Amino acid sequence: MKIAVCDDEKIFSDMICGLINKTVKDISACDISVFNSGEALLLAYAENDFDIIFLDIEMSGINGMETAKEIRKKNDHTIIVFFTSHQEFAIEGYEVNAFRFLVKNQPEFIYEKQFRSIMDEYSLKHKTFEVPTKNKTIFFPLNDIVYFEVIDKKIIIHSKDSEIEYCGKLSDAEKELQNDNFMKAHKSFLINISWIDTINKLDVSMKNNDTVPLSRKYKKDVVENYISYMTGR
Repeated sequence: MKIAVCDDEKIFSDMICGLINKTVKDISACDISVFNSGEALLLAYAENDFDIIFLDIEMSGINGMETAKEIRKKNDHTIIVFFTSHQEFAIEGYEVNAFRFLVKNQPEFIYEKQFRSIMDEYSLKHKTFEVPTKNKTIFFPLNDIVYFEVIDKKIIIHSKDSEIEYCGKLSDAEKELQNDNFMKAHKSFLINISWIDTINKLDVSMKNNDTVPLSRKYKKDVVENYISYMTGR
């Protein structure tokens, strides 16, 4: 796992590195690089594809948001985590698909919980879902699956790049993925919480521009789980 920490305050960078060491299960498999400016990070990023980037928004020179926009021009898979003292930056962060906004100067135990959630997201990105088809078995990266849909007793997986149909039960997929940010929004739909764009009154808008129906039975759980996912609580 390759991690970049970018903050122009050395004290804060040191704190982040300490928290990473506390929360990563196998720190020997983790390579941490520290940068004190957006310019330095972008220069290194040209030759390194970081898995996770911890990025301070309010830096002199190229700020964190501008740095993230440059990174997203090259890579949309890197997990970007912003640190900020001002919550209003969160709205702009959606433009660069930021995974999370963490407020500076929180108690350490809150940071530790949030960092564990970030590491879980990294692990999730490397998990797959096994799909048995007539001629072969396909392994779908969980992070690429937007939602499952049941039509005529068959399941359709809607991923970010394609769709595939297979024979199975939605309840089996739900059971297998219950700890991986998937949950029912409707009796015929199992959605990936990380792909939610907007939760509306009667449906959910997904980041791939699809709309999934949201039944009253599942709405409360969907809203609560989405808030929990976004805040890391």
